[in-house]
Amino acid sequence: MRVQQFICALIGGILASSAGIADQEVRDVRFGGESGRTRVVIETAEAADFRAFTLEGPSDRLVVDLPVADWAVRGLDAGEGLGHGLVENFRFFNNSASSSRVVFALESPAVIAAQFVLEPASPGGNYRLVIDLDEANAGSTGAAPGFVRTGGLESLIADRVNAVYTPPPSRARHVLVIDAGHGGRDPGSLSPSGTRESDVTLEAARELRRQLEATGRYEVYLTRDRDTYPSWEERVGVMVEQRADLFLSIHADSSQDRSVNGTAVYTLNDRAEDRARQRAHQGAGPTDQVDVNNILVELELREKRNQSTAFAEVLLEHLATAGPLLQNPHRQANLFVLLDPRVPAVLLEMGFMTNRNDEANLTSAAARRRQMAAVLRGIDAYFAQRGDLGPVQENVPRELPVR
Repeated sequence: MRVQQFICALIGGILASSAGIADQEVRDVRFGGESGRTRVVIETAEAADFRAFTLEGPSDRLVVDLPVADWAVRGLDAGEGLGHGLVENFRFFNNSASSSRVVFALESPAVIAAQFVLEPASPGGNYRLVIDLDEANAGSTGAAPGFVRTGGLESLIADRVNAVYTPPPSRARHVLVIDAGHGGRDPGSLSPSGTRESDVTLEAARELRRQLEATGRYEVYLTRDRDTYPSWEERVGVMVEQRADLFLSIHADSSQDRSVNGTAVYTLNDRAEDRARQRAHQGAGPTDQVDVNNILVELELREKRNQSTAFAEVLLEHLATAGPLLQNPHRQANLFVLLDPRVPAVLLEMGFMTNRNDEANLTSAAARRRQMAAVLRGIDAYFAQRGDLGPVQENVPRELPVR
């Protein structure tokens, strides 16, 4: 009897936990304003711990990190909308397997004056995550009082999307773009000992570039080569500008359960592919070519998804030789950095910052070299699978020394 009670209680706990995860939604994004100040309100189904911070750069941004959540804002299925006051526009996406993020592009530099959570005003209502922004300088354009309902937004990268696909030109070496996640004022996940995800991803990207270039088969570009924070548009822009053959974004995960460890690879899920499709259609060209462009968009997306999946699978085969894999290691998610519809793209979670063994490997030069050598073999295998591996530079050792 006690065993049955225990099993029932366990099942009930699992169901309750699952329900809690499923019920976590972002239900609305609203703005209010007065002279020199803009209030951002994110409405969620459940109470949520959040972290808000601003980023400076070519474009100023307010970033709000949340526990992983579903996007459920009516009329904004693509997860993007227009802002108000100090906010120009915003977008929502899954930042990792365990977190979601809302990024607000700012009209001008701003500082966070206050941030807090308001409980529902009535039973069954939404929790409200409130961030008050002040202009960073004395000048003020003023904002209309009252709240403004969010509106639609044209694709943030539609101007970069040409629906008529043109294959990369024939060239001796494949062009790869390696994206070291986070950076600058965005450290990413932190280990219990204080190790920053942005540091380990940068070291991994540099090591992978070194190994790739040593083969003589690849021309490699990094989205960042120091502790800075390129925007997602800038990261994707490197891929577009260089006419890349492959895009790999490198990250390290985190979990409240410190026993969780292992490597995983992410490709676009169905919802993210719909967002990519919407972007491509919005930049699809003259109306008299709509039908042709629509067909080309679908062909591009199908080819990208097939190639991304093929790369993910062969990459995991080789990563398995360098360390443990997460359970069900090929995963799919709505990740903004993978959205461009033209280039095969994969996000690699090297391990968990919150797991002691994974952190030791992520910060070890020898372990990093082994893991990136496995990534190199996966990239080689991917192009070999396509019958397009390219020439091998002579006298390049297979096992490269650490430097």
